[in-house]
Amino acid sequence: MGYWLTAIAAALVAIAGGYLYLTNATPIIVHLTPNSTATVPLAGALLVAFVFGGVAVGTLAVAGATRRRWQGWRLRRRQTREARHQATTARARELVWTGDYAQARTMLLHRSHELPDDGARLALLAETHLHEGDPAAARRVLDEAMPQVGLDPHLLDLHAAAAEATGDLTAATVAVERALEARPGSPRLARRLRDLYATQHRWDEAVRLQQEIIAGVRAPAALDDEARVLRGLRYEAALAEPDDKRAARLLVRLARDEPTYTPAWVSAGDRWAHAGRPAAARRAWVRGARRHPAAVLLARLEEHQVARGSGERLTAIYRGLRRTHPDDATLALMYARHLLSVSALDDAAAVIDTMPASAPGPLVAALRGTLLRRRGDDGAAATAFAEAIGTGLGLTTGLRCVACGRDVADYTGRCPSCMQWNTVVAPVDGRGISAPNSSDNAI
Repeated sequence: MGYWLTAIAAALVAIAGGYLYLTNATPIIVHLTPNSTATVPLAGALLVAFVFGGVAVGTLAVAGATRRRWQGWRLRRRQTREARHQATTARARELVWTGDYAQARTMLLHRSHELPDDGARLALLAETHLHEGDPAAARRVLDEAMPQVGLDPHLLDLHAAAAEATGDLTAATVAVERALEARPGSPRLARRLRDLYATQHRWDEAVRLQQEIIAGVRAPAALDDEARVLRGLRYEAALAEPDDKRAARLLVRLARDEPTYTPAWVSAGDRWAHAGRPAAARRAWVRGARRHPAAVLLARLEEHQVARGSGERLTAIYRGLRRTHPDDATLALMYARHLLSVSALDDAAAVIDTMPASAPGPLVAALRGTLLRRRGDDGAAATAFAEAIGTGLGLTTGLRCVACGRDVADYTGRCPSCMQWNTVVAPVDGRGISAPNSSDNAI
């Protein structure tokens, strides 16, 4: 059908051309140049113009079609290359995830010319080195490529990890700072930078950054966790203050904001004492004990008062604290011990007999044994001390992990805290087992 249509169209064109030629045979003058002319039939001039127009239109159509085909070929080629590139990256990512780091690196380096401006592939290449314990190689890869990639937060974070693993905390800090500039408001980067500041004892900067982190937290549970971190950072910043009086004031301010934060009360008294202000030190310890009668605060008070021969004043302090915290076992135990040390045996017996139910039985028995021995009842004292020690004489109790120092309730071959093997021992072992070898490391 197409051939017939073409033939009919050609015939019509030929007929139209013949008709024009017969009806327009009048010659005309055509100026080829300003000084050159030619006499041709009018029909011939029209046909020549028509042919040239058709050739021009055909040429333009062919050129457009050629250009479109060329662009389509380039687009298909680019899509094929991008698909191959994405497949290679995905395969390398899968190999990294499964732990085949050498194969992943081989696949990534097979087309090394694609690496310089591809942050994802560079990140995978750096991760292969980091997972294999070669942070120096990871740093070299990132140092060479990052000037071309720019401030990519992921690459900067990997660079910080590699620098930190090689002990270059300064470079790690700079990398995370640059990453945070590129991705402001990132909680993860902010926490990482805060931890790096803390590791380098840059407490004031860590406190400032932690305050910014808290400002962006909304969940109550997360807010409590971040508030605890802020308390710790403020505490360390105060301790780092070289001037004892200023440090003590900062610690007291922290303690007033968080009345049950025992370290602040303890250290505030210590710094006042070091500054030559014993009365201020005693006040700090007493105020802290009123909020929370921790053993360390009571011990500080005992040392302070005994050094000044003020046993009666210490007894009065204990009485006041007992009125405030009548059910506190630690306070009752420390008070009974103090009364025994000053030979107030009747008062000590009254405190022991009214000991809170939460007080540990062995400690109460030990205090009672001491009381009975001071009264001369050696037999009853021996019975009380035996009760304090227990039937096993303490030889198999008090299990502890020598790797992390945590107490363990029941013996286990693997510490439930640090997850290392063969580290749980009893006191009778004398801590004879050293820290685990590399073959015993936790998974």
